[in-house]
Amino acid sequence: MGLQGEVRLSGLKVKVHKISTVVPAGETEQCTLFMSNIDQVLAYYVETVYFYDKGGDAAVELLQEALGRVLVPYHFLAGRFKLNPKLGRMELECNREGVSFAAASCELRVSDLGDISVPNPLFRNLVLLPDEGKALNDAPLITIQVTKFSCGGFAMGVYMSHASLDGIGALEFFMNYCSVARGDGMQVIPKPDRTMLAARSPPQVTFDHTEYVKLSDLMAAAAAAKATAFTTPDSANATTRAPQKHVYKSFSFTPDRIAQLKKAVVDESTATIDKCSSFEVIVAHLWQARTRAVEMDPDSPSKLFFAVDIRNKVDPPLPKGFAGNGVLSAPCVKTLARDVRENSLGYCVRKVQEAIASVTDEYVRSSIDHGELYRGVPALHGGIFISPWWKIPFQELDFGWGRPLYAGPVVNDRVEFVLLLHNGKQDGGLNAYLALEPAEMDKFEKLLQV
Repeated sequence: MGLQGEVRLSGLKVKVHKISTVVPAGETEQCTLFMSNIDQVLAYYVETVYFYDKGGDAAVELLQEALGRVLVPYHFLAGRFKLNPKLGRMELECNREGVSFAAASCELRVSDLGDISVPNPLFRNLVLLPDEGKALNDAPLITIQVTKFSCGGFAMGVYMSHASLDGIGALEFFMNYCSVARGDGMQVIPKPDRTMLAARSPPQVTFDHTEYVKLSDLMAAAAAAKATAFTTPDSANATTRAPQKHVYKSFSFTPDRIAQLKKAVVDESTATIDKCSSFEVIVAHLWQARTRAVEMDPDSPSKLFFAVDIRNKVDPPLPKGFAGNGVLSAPCVKTLARDVRENSLGYCVRKVQEAIASVTDEYVRSSIDHGELYRGVPALHGGIFISPWWKIPFQELDFGWGRPLYAGPVVNDRVEFVLLLHNGKQDGGLNAYLALEPAEMDKFEKLLQV
């Protein structure tokens, strides 16, 4: 396991030449789509960037033309969110308003950017950000910026609403986008109907969903603090961001290191674990090391959150091509900091495995019903949310010029979020990217070696 610092890049000047509105290239249905309670919680945008070493000269024209064609089956992405005042919830209006597409250039070469596998705030210059003053019903669900570099390569920066698609849905959209651009047609037909994830009538909350803070509790706490709650669609990006005292670093986990961790867990006589996945052991290791590094009060809870794909957890399973949010936070892994710090790694792995196993159809339905009754957001205070980006193969996106040099999020500026990222190689390793205070980061780095 190695440590990686921030990309050393003093500036990234990008010239935007033209911004266009791309609409579906054919006739589409105009309708209003139901949005599930899972969608409602994810009312924020995700910024990603894809670097390619060739194709720059042809990329702008081809990608803009292909976007219009792929928006025919994905017509809902050319729509707009609207608030239904009667129901008090967001809906998706399929109205062909279109998505924003920008053509840009940069005098640098891709190689001048340094280690592009490490998220960098400067890469936001490669993403077309909509005007901050835009109302909910005016903002596009997706923007794409294609920036040509002097070496002949290009970057595709994407700004996409998480409420419109989850990671798997976004991957399928871009796989289709790539296939259409190559002239091969659609690979998967999207199915944006989300009514199968509607709440039951009447709602039946059968689990204690401590992974969420109820909207009423959040608003009461905000009023007491004379602050504004951040759960409305218009202010969904106002979540807790890293103060200046925090630093970000990326840690690489090689295949050998992952294998060592797995072996250590299985060899523990007290763990009674026959096997564990890479995800389970890395999540457990990061959780334990971070809990030790921040020196939490032994009697306070150390909380861990992570998302689980529910496509095959619900009964009946979500259909192939489901285009919405088919992920849900697993039950909050909440254990006294003392137990996380003092027990073995196998103990923490077992906690992670139990949380994953508990996501059943009834748990999913109960969680959706909880959202129907109480609304709210993930209860991240005092914990971390680990997001497994590396499990979704965005590095496979080939528009006709080969796979990207790297594909991943632009930057993570939320203290509670830990990103597991593809390492830019094809060796099964990954990078973990997170924020801590400097002294805590030093301790964390040493603890990861253990």
